[in-house]
Amino acid sequence: MKLARTNALLPLPTSPETDTFGMEGYPVDLNSNGTVDLCQDSQGNPPFGIVVLGAKHPGKVTIAVAAGGLAGTVRVKLVQPVLSAGLLLKLADGVGVVGFAPDTNSGLRVVMAQSLEPGAANELIEAVLFKPIYYAS
Repeated sequence: MKLARTNALLPLPTSPETDTFGMEGYPVDLNSNGTVDLCQDSQGNPPFGIVVLGAKHPGKVTIAVAAGGLAGTVRVKLVQPVLSAGLLLKLADGVGVVGFAPDTNSGLRVVMAQSLEPGAANELIEAVLFKPIYYAS
């Protein structure tokens, strides 16, 4: 049997409330109706994936699925600086968005990537995406 697809990159519609154009690297939630919204809570439910290629509503956004099946690396959007490669990245609140920041190894958090390079806040950096891990403390 052939694979259905060689990479877990899915074209999904945005919800009417969400414009993902220019939002590459940000995490998204999957709604029950099959649309996606930008993640709004860094400590809530683990996201479905991240935006690889954004789109204006009613277009389709390309999402890298966080649960696995991705054959390569992605770019994630930082809301705090990352000083070196190899750091685990958690979801963190930015100004009106949820992005990525170095994991602090404490507190309520969702960790779902590992940096492959350093970067400044508001920068896209290369990272390995993995299934989100929810830590209660």
